[in-house]
Amino acid sequence: MLRPDLTEIEVVGQVLCVKLKNVWTKGFVAQVDNHCQELVQSIKHQPWAAYIDIRDWIMPSIEALDGFQRIYDWCAQNNQTHEATVCRFDTQKQIIGDVSSYTPEFHYFTQQSAEAVIWLNKQGFEFTLPANFK
Repeated sequence: MLRPDLTEIEVVGQVLCVKLKNVWTKGFVAQVDNHCQELVQSIKHQPWAAYIDIRDWIMPSIEALDGFQRIYDWCAQNNQTHEATVCRFDTQKQIIGDVSSYTPEFHYFTQQSAEAVIWLNKQGFEFTLPANFK
């Protein structure tokens, strides 16, 4: 089981919702990677999206960044087509943008969770944000 003080992860429809909190180590990134791969098994047979909230996330260690790259690579290879990332700081946006291979057409950055949901809905991913993500 993943530590709730570090993350919340849930699949809603064809959307993987992930909330990052506090500092993530290389080992924890690997745990999240495995957990997300398990959760996505039921939706990866068709295009899916991710809603990522990093407003409460403190930057990872340099070693942990390699793990983020592996997560993004796996997602792209397993039918993830869109992502909306909610961030507080430009530095967070830059870190995620550096490891994500998605272009602005497929990766939306915002500071508002409601805007992220609206954007994903417009891309064809109808879902409602779980209460614990608001």
